[in-house]
Amino acid sequence: MLTDLLEELARDAPTGGAPPGQLWRRGRRIARTQRIGTVAIAAVACLLLIALGSVTWQQRADVAPATDTGTGTYLPSRFHEPSPHLPGTDSVGPLGPLIATFDAPRKGWFGTGDGLVGVSAETGAYAFLDLPHAATAYLGEAELSPDGRHVAYWTTGKVADPIPALVDGTITGYAVYDTTTGDVVTQTPSTEHGIGHGAFVWFDPTHLGVEFGQMQDCCLSTDARSIIFDLSIGNASALRTSLDTASTTGVGTVTVEGQDTVIIQTDGTTAPAEIPQTAGRINGSQTVALTPDSKRVAAIFGDSLPARISVKGIDEFGYGDLIPGNYFGVISWLDDDRVAALRGHGDDGSVDLVSVDVRDGSAETLSASVNTARLAINLLDAPVKNQPAPPRPWSPWVPTIAAGMTITAAAFAILTWRRRARV
Repeated sequence: MLTDLLEELARDAPTGGAPPGQLWRRGRRIARTQRIGTVAIAAVACLLLIALGSVTWQQRADVAPATDTGTGTYLPSRFHEPSPHLPGTDSVGPLGPLIATFDAPRKGWFGTGDGLVGVSAETGAYAFLDLPHAATAYLGEAELSPDGRHVAYWTTGKVADPIPALVDGTITGYAVYDTTTGDVVTQTPSTEHGIGHGAFVWFDPTHLGVEFGQMQDCCLSTDARSIIFDLSIGNASALRTSLDTASTTGVGTVTVEGQDTVIIQTDGTTAPAEIPQTAGRINGSQTVALTPDSKRVAAIFGDSLPARISVKGIDEFGYGDLIPGNYFGVISWLDDDRVAALRGHGDDGSVDLVSVDVRDGSAETLSASVNTARLAINLLDAPVKNQPAPPRPWSPWVPTIAAGMTITAAAFAILTWRRRARV
């Protein structure tokens, strides 16, 4: 049977083919061609992936590691709109002392949320601040310390009896983030339904004023209470005065406007002050700017914005000296004769930080496009520097999709090449 089958196969075999030696060489040639093609296509795909990864890496924020606070700080000549895809401090590390923070939308893999961007006072680098347990809906109320070393913000968490309308935004306390070390100190007052967000104001770099009440329903809270939190010892003491309209000197006192304007020291003592009618505040500006010695005050005079700046002694009656020019807010005193203020720029709605000489009203632009920035007021006398604009990284989907398409195209090319090489 086997012999008959072999004879039949021999009769049906095609004739005129290449000798066995040539068939072997042809098979070796096809295999070699397939290997060369596979290696070439794989090499091209790897080069594309490496190039894509290099471009993506170069878009990361160039953030220098945090250095000692003795390192020089700078005021950027311009603030830039950050990319919503900037990295956060969880990935790049602490930025060191900040010259400013401001609100910005933050995009991730699956949507957009609220974010808080920090700008390094040393390198000018931008990054989102990853604040543990932050109540993101209230990041706009976060307050930068006068020296740029700390950020106070509201925290969220679980409470015994949550209010349904506040489940996604229940405030349970406040925290202070160290911009140099990344450490966080959290304070969680006793609360049943959550606390009502109130106000932050820094008396100086280590004393934080906080005001809040207890939530009763979705929209109302009890009368707010005020405290001073001493960051150096972790102790809080009560205040009798509301901090809702407080402005700070940055060196130990705050001014609170109301029916009677008072100046508060860090030990809680108060003194009356004569402050002219002011037009409120915008973009993180202060209601009034008090000199470090608490002797003179600068305020936006009037009931609408922009308006002139009024300068007077705290014991003087009347409106004081009205400085020429139209301004949106005051920030702080730079020295005995100059006030940092906000002034509109052109028709685009941007706001610049300017230095105003109260002797003659002359003004000099310090930083352009300040807009919603909260500034470290004790650093505003630093040298002005042309800091680089932050990078604008792609969405994380772009390199992911591009890498997937490259791998798919390479696999398809390899399969096609191997099939054609057999012919």
